[in-house]
Amino acid sequence: MKLFISLAVLSFLYVGCGNKNASKPTGNPVTLAVNYSEGDSKKFRAQMDLEMEMKVGSQAVPVESTSIFDYTMNVDKDLENGGHLMSFKYDRIQSKSGGMMEMKYDSNVEGSEESLLGMQLAPLVEPVISMKITKNGNTSITGGTEQLPEALKLQVEEAMKSLSSASGFPEGPVDNGDSWEDTLTQQQGGVTVIVDTTYTLLDMIDGVATIEVKGKMKGAMEGTVEGRTKIDIASGWLIEANSKTEAKSGNKSGGVNMKVEMNMSAKDA
Repeated sequence: MKLFISLAVLSFLYVGCGNKNASKPTGNPVTLAVNYSEGDSKKFRAQMDLEMEMKVGSQAVPVESTSIFDYTMNVDKDLENGGHLMSFKYDRIQSKSGGMMEMKYDSNVEGSEESLLGMQLAPLVEPVISMKITKNGNTSITGGTEQLPEALKLQVEEAMKSLSSASGFPEGPVDNGDSWEDTLTQQQGGVTVIVDTTYTLLDMIDGVATIEVKGKMKGAMEGTVEGRTKIDIASGWLIEANSKTEAKSGNKSGGVNMKVEMNMSAKDA
C-alpha cells in the first residue's frame, strides 16, 4: 500500500512513450520553465492502471487495480523570485482493485471510506495542501499535511521532498532534438528507488512542447519508465501526459513485478 500511495501522490507531478523521432531544430531554442500567473486554476484527471504480481511464500498472487484521481491546483500568489505559492486538493478519488479480494473506494459514495482502500485513501481527500514551486519546477510542501495520519503525512512529505530534486525542466534553452537528464530519488519508509531520466524535446507546434521521457529505475525496484508529455511553452502548465512503467523488486528473491500505465489531462477550472 505504501507503493500505491506513493504513486498516487506522485501522479500529479511526475509523468512523462514513444519512439517518435524528433522534428528538425527550429533554430529558435525556448526556455521551458514554470511561468504560472497568480489566480490560475487547473483541474487535472490522472488514471492509473496497475498490474502487479506479489510472491507470498511459494505462491504468486496477482493484483490488478484502476484508480482515477481528480484534483485542482490553484496559484495563490506570485513570488518575487519568479516562483509561486500554490494549493492542491483532491476533488475525488476512485479506486478498484482485484485479486484474492476485491476492494472498491469512491470518495463521492458515502460509506465507502470504511473499506480497506477507503481507510488508506480517504484521508487524502480532506486537506488542502499548500506548496511552493520554483521556476525550474522544484516543489516543496509548506502546509496542509497536519490533518493527515502520521504515517501518511510522512509518505506525502517524503514524496514531495524527493521531487524537489528532480524538476524535469532543462537548465537552459532547448530546441527540437535536444536532451537533458535528471535524477529522482524516491524514499518511502526506509526504501529507496532511484530513477535516472532522459528527456528529449520532440517538437514545438502551436505553442505546445512535446517531450519524450525515458527512465531507468534502480534500488528497491528495478525497471523502466517511458512516457510523453505535452506542455504549454508560455506558461509551463502540463496539458496531457502518458507513461508506462515496468518494474520488479530489486532484491534477488524477487517478490513484486508490476506494470503501471498512467494517463493525465488538464483543463481550466
